[in-house]
Amino acid sequence: MTPFQRVMIRIAALMALSLGVLSACTVAVDEPGGRPYPRPQPSSPQMCTMQYDPVCGARGNTSRTFGNECQARAEGFRVIGRGECRPQRPDFGGDRPQVCTREYAPVCARQGRREQTFANGCMAEAQGFRVIGNGDCR
Repeated sequence: MTPFQRVMIRIAALMALSLGVLSACTVAVDEPGGRPYPRPQPSSPQMCTMQYDPVCGARGNTSRTFGNECQARAEGFRVIGRGECRPQRPDFGGDRPQVCTREYAPVCARQGRREQTFANGCMAEAQGFRVIGNGDCR
């Protein structure tokens, strides 16, 4: 075999290999319009940036603020809002606050069927009442 034939055989082999590789680079088409299948999204990101763009994420009954959407998904949380999570209203249960200001901003509050006017919402809640409106009860 001559050197020229060896070179031609190598070129033919490289072309056949290139053709095989390039034929594997095709796009699967789903619709007649020629739109490709969407690529599957990773279940959780592999790496997140440290860019601060806060989001509120939830998982079950837990909500937590994350630095960005990627970090929330990486921890298994679902993004429920942009910005920091708002604190939920505290449930004082039996330990209601005992200290209220003397500010006069009357409210109407209810406990069971009983309605009563209080000087402000804090005083009503301290007595176990739920505020139902601003101003005196009618």
